[in-house]
Amino acid sequence: MSRRLLFAIVAVFLVSVDALAGGTVADGLRAGLSKATNASDSLKILFDVYDSSPQKDKDAVGWQILDVASRINEQDVLLEFLPQMTMLNLKNDEKMRDLLVLAEKIEDSQQRKGVKTFININRAVNEASFLTESERQHALLKYAKTNISAKDADLYDEILNLGRVLVFIGVESKSNMYLEYLARFENLVEQLPEDSYYIRNLYYTTAANAHTFNGNYEKALEIERKLINVIKGLEDKYRKKGRKYRNYDRYYYLSYRRMLRNYRGLTFDDVEDLYSKCAMFADRNEDIHEDFYVMGRPTVYRLMAGKEYKEAVPKIKSALTYVDDRNIRRDLLRMLVLASDSVGDNETLLKALKDYNAVLQESLLRRSEESYREMQIRYDVNKLKSENNRLELEKKDTEVVTGQKLVSIILAALLVLALIVMLLYRSHFSLKQKNRDLRKENERLHTYIKELLDDGLPSGTKDLRK
Repeated sequence: MSRRLLFAIVAVFLVSVDALAGGTVADGLRAGLSKATNASDSLKILFDVYDSSPQKDKDAVGWQILDVASRINEQDVLLEFLPQMTMLNLKNDEKMRDLLVLAEKIEDSQQRKGVKTFININRAVNEASFLTESERQHALLKYAKTNISAKDADLYDEILNLGRVLVFIGVESKSNMYLEYLARFENLVEQLPEDSYYIRNLYYTTAANAHTFNGNYEKALEIERKLINVIKGLEDKYRKKGRKYRNYDRYYYLSYRRMLRNYRGLTFDDVEDLYSKCAMFADRNEDIHEDFYVMGRPTVYRLMAGKEYKEAVPKIKSALTYVDDRNIRRDLLRMLVLASDSVGDNETLLKALKDYNAVLQESLLRRSEESYREMQIRYDVNKLKSENNRLELEKKDTEVVTGQKLVSIILAALLVLALIVMLLYRSHFSLKQKNRDLRKENERLHTYIKELLDDGLPSGTKDLRK
């Protein structure tokens, strides 16, 4: 790389990174970019800037890292940052398409497939959230048809095909059919190599939320523990690489918070331990602090697990003002009904019951609609399977008929060949007979000539007179 190009890259970095609103650590690290002597040194500094930046500032730095990594062909950096940047751009399909272009630069074919599969599944999530109901139905059937008809697909193609179907079913329903497809998806994910952790994490997060929604607390907790083990592995990996600012507090916190939501499947000691960890992360991470202390759901779960209903009532009321997710809102209202009833707070209980009843009515109506849509999806998918089976049978019948015709042609050819062989053999036999007759005639003629040329002297003597 020329010195002029190096200075140009560093200048771009300085201008663009200075525009970011980072913390003091990230600001101090950015200043070091002016001292970088090559692109590799710039990358090391940008890693620390990225790792130390608040969540809202990571995207801009991440794109700079990918730009440099693609220029100097840093394969490990591409493999690390393409999945991360996908998660930071979930609602931007144009940027995810750009990430797919960059993924083509990954040299290892299996790792390239893995990263592209991850990006494309998340593109399906983005697609499903913006389509109308009829458009989603059409897209679901399109992906279901691909999933059904793909026979010799490799593992990553299977995961992509099934993953897109799972995404679109999940928009319509998260009941039995969704869990069935989720179980099939799990079987595929467990076959992935260890370095495809980003797809495995995607499954773990999706499955944990689905099982929590359906009240399968034990299964949800089991999956969360697997996810935490993956996070620990990544934390150790980057610590050994010297990434001192690499921080997984946010990921631990989100996982522990989901576990606390399943407090009915935990012992109180487990709840206390998880809550203490959440508090520790909140005290040292500004991205987590507001969620823990202001929105306050971990505190609600701990108080409910400990049956501290009097303290729980105001916390639940406060948490409800920050919740948009209707399933979490339903859970919080159920807790508020229980807590307010237990402490005799009739005013709160009456309002909570009204709100909870309205949510339940909405939930029942939604479940009814989901059941209908699930039946429709099952019908359409089964119809696709039947059509695919019919086509397969027709294909096999055609192959059988073609095979039978081929056998008939081969047998006819063999018969003709046998006749030709017989004719050749007969001709050969006649030729041999003629050859034998000619040989005998030749011998007879030879003998006759000898007799004609014989002078009457005994063999081996001569006429002395001569």
